[in-house]
Amino acid sequence: MQVRINQLWAAFIRLVIGLLVVLLVTALFVGMNPRALYGLASDLPLPGVVQMPVVGPTPLPPVIGAPKGRMQRGYVAFSGESNGASFSCGFLLRLEDGRRVGISAAHATPSLADSTPAEFLSPGGARLAGLKGQIERGSAFRQDHFTRDYVLWEVGDEVGPEIFLAPDPRGAGQPGEKVLAYSRFDDGSGGSRSWPGVVMTVSPEAIWIQLEDSFNPRGFSGCPVVSQHTGLVIGMAVAGRDRRPVVMGLHPIGSLVKKVEKALAEKPNPLIPLW
Repeated sequence: MQVRINQLWAAFIRLVIGLLVVLLVTALFVGMNPRALYGLASDLPLPGVVQMPVVGPTPLPPVIGAPKGRMQRGYVAFSGESNGASFSCGFLLRLEDGRRVGISAAHATPSLADSTPAEFLSPGGARLAGLKGQIERGSAFRQDHFTRDYVLWEVGDEVGPEIFLAPDPRGAGQPGEKVLAYSRFDDGSGGSRSWPGVVMTVSPEAIWIQLEDSFNPRGFSGCPVVSQHTGLVIGMAVAGRDRRPVVMGLHPIGSLVKKVEKALAEKPNPLIPLW
């Protein structure tokens, strides 16, 4: 009996030593190849992790049947703040029937009680819009399932019409279409700084765009992306990385509009301003 126990202990010790060796080799490999760890994580369905597409030649310019529109001036992308804590980018959307809502990204916005107020701020910190609380929120994206990632906000009564954007009725852009990705930064002339780019691919779950410049896209989650043809929102930035140039994944505006309409329909007496 004692011999059997000794054999089991010896086998257990060999197993522990083997596991420690594997962990040590893995740690050394990751330390020497940090990109390998991200590559492994990108292949797993983890919240907030996506396999970024490889950049390539942009599609040819498409034929766009939608009417030509004007680009909106001024601030259209904002920083958020609630109870002294800041969160990532957001914007204001006005539907065709006049109903209004604030939008941000779930993975970059804290989960708050429904009635917790917040604010959208200018790059200089000025209060531009009061938010009465979160109407509905999704969850952090997994892979390129970007339509699950969103937060909808009830907008205060005092917010004027000049800082609201309108959704593109096409529901998304078209491959090869030129767009502007707005940020929370100032463009130096009293408006939101933007970066030009091109739509690469479109699907019900995700729009991928490639920008013209290389920079750190951290903090863009929740910012609007607008068609340079229609001047209307085609999607909300959810994921991005500088692949030289920057590549961004968007939550398509068609999906966001459906979520807004459903949430406001379930809310008693949804706010429709009189201006």
